Amino acid sequence: MSFIIKYIVVFIISLIASWILVPIVKRMAPALKMVDEPDERRIHKTPIPRCGGIAVFIATHLGLLAVFFGPWQNLAGSTQTSDWGFILAGSTILLLVGIFDDMFDMKAWFKLLGQLAVALLMFFGGFTFEAFLHIQLPWIVNLGATLFWFALLINAFNLIDGMDGACAGLGMIASAGLAGMLLSLHQPTDAMVLVALAGACLGFLRYNFNPASIFLGDCGSMFIGFLLAAVSLKANVKQSMVVALIVPLLAVGVPVFDVMMAVWRRVARKLVSTIKDDGIATKVFGPDLDHIHHKLLRGGMSQRRAAIALYCAAIFICLLALGATAMSDNRVAFLMIGMIVVLHVVVRQIAQVELWTTTQVVLEGVRRPRNVVSQLVAIGWDISCLLLATYFVFGIMFEREFSVLHLAVCVSIPFATIYFYNIYKTVWTRSRISQLLVLLLQLFAGEALAYVALLWVSDLTGSELALGLILHFLIVSIGVVGTRAALRVARDLSAWLRSSVSSENDVKTLILGAGENAILYLRQASFEDQQKASRKVVGLIDDNPALYQKTVYGFPVLGNFSELELVIEDKHVDEIIFTHHYSDELRASILALKSKYNLMVRDFVFNLRDLDENGACMGIVKPYSTVELDCRNLCSRVEQCSKSVANEKADTECRPELVLN
Repeated sequence: MSFIIKYIVVFIISLIASWILVPIVKRMAPALKMVDEPDERRIHKTPIPRCGGIAVFIATHLGLLAVFFGPWQNLAGSTQTSDWGFILAGSTILLLVGIFDDMFDMKAWFKLLGQLAVALLMFFGGFTFEAFLHIQLPWIVNLGATLFWFALLINAFNLIDGMDGACAGLGMIASAGLAGMLLSLHQPTDAMVLVALAGACLGFLRYNFNPASIFLGDCGSMFIGFLLAAVSLKANVKQSMVVALIVPLLAVGVPVFDVMMAVWRRVARKLVSTIKDDGIATKVFGPDLDHIHHKLLRGGMSQRRAAIALYCAAIFICLLALGATAMSDNRVAFLMIGMIVVLHVVVRQIAQVELWTTTQVVLEGVRRPRNVVSQLVAIGWDISCLLLATYFVFGIMFEREFSVLHLAVCVSIPFATIYFYNIYKTVWTRSRISQLLVLLLQLFAGEALAYVALLWVSDLTGSELALGLILHFLIVSIGVVGTRAALRVARDLSAWLRSSVSSENDVKTLILGAGENAILYLRQASFEDQQKASRKVVGLIDDNPALYQKTVYGFPVLGNFSELELVIEDKHVDEIIFTHHYSDELRASILALKSKYNLMVRDFVFNLRDLDENGACMGIVKPYSTVELDCRNLCSRVEQCSKSVANEKADTECRPELVLN
């Protein structure tokens, strides 16, 4: 029992101190000009003080006084009194930087310089990656890794602080999780430092949980990230380097994932804007509204439910980290499985915006005019793949010295084979699977020719050459064929992700038919400028029972035509598009729903066309138009169209020259 008393005392000191100090600093906020005014990026609607970080800072260090000067001083652990001096100095400087930012909204780069200056101070105080990993590193690598670690964790908690209770709650969970890990490693002093932070965060959360009456501000969110970064570098994780690196990252998993996705998203948007030269890119260090908490709120969660969802995710990841430290065998495998599960959830459920933006980078990059420069880049890539594969297989795996002639055979013959296949004249984003298979066969033919040539110039046996060239073929296939297949995958993925990246103003579209013509329409739509698209395809309807509840081109088949009305009501459909020639009775029954549900009914046969209640063509629709056609301006066109189809079906005879200008 005496073992746990010291942790309870430290926790209660910081908890009560935070509880008492928050109302005091709240009253000081107007005088300090630290009030968060609502704007288009803010969730709150009324001015709220943002100086809560001052209370968390003071409460934490009051708890640390009991750690380093109370009856439990000089306990085992890497963080001792001298180290607390550096923590106090560094956190004080960072607190002042945060207060200045909360008062005057300083530039992002200026705030980053302040963070790096504090990280540099901690580096010279012994908080280094070299000490953390217990391996000798080059000085510049040690310095760079240390600065990056502090900047990563400080900004991770700074960026997650955009919703009531998010940063303080996640800070409390991360502190408790990392403290538990340190206790299992018999480092009580380090654990008590984090217990003090957890108590201060919990005391502050009393006022910050939705509806919040005070915010942490940058001074508080950066302090939480700083203290977690400092203590984790002092942690003596006596495990493999992989485990030592991953366990602290898991403890602060949710904020770190958020900041990584933010950088990924903003860099991708910057690249898209640079390629398009449109001048509207989001700054890499600028704000946006696509953080994890924003996505949860857009998904229909309240602030309370979103905060609890983040807490649950953080607790799960912390338990994963604690389990890794407790296991004696197969830790790396356990961590890898856990990381794969977490990353799968993140990518499938949270990172649609980031994935879609990345596919735009790929697609916009390969859409540039194909000239000599682009061909030289592609040729350079393929030759590099052949060179690297040759060096890896024969130089590293077989440990053989090979001549220039040997190298030339392994590179020139396969390259010549695929070059004469006109590989550099094919638009690979629009390629068919058969073209990729033929390219693979051409590459295999080149490897076979190289094998015959090497029998004459190499001292390797026939079986060694066969094994080497099989490995060579597999590696080169990934580089040459895999990258070209990835372009098509990126295009298809972009079309699918478009259904997840949408706004409330999008027209909800239902596709009738899941055959080849439906795929043709979806592929054609994926080549349009999706950032300006106003349609959201909710799914497809088809009578083929083999397709029911399956996915076609990334979109679900929601049912058959007997369930059409239920789907329209459930999905709040605004528009339906025919992509197949159904019977007159079925078409008539569907067209009858147009007025009942105020639907836009359209037909797709190479072009998208509006249909009236009788199924007659009203004209070809411009891509992604959401405005109904003006019937008065189209009277003459409809009359002409009706005459031309008097004895034929309207959907097959309406002439494509009736294009609206």
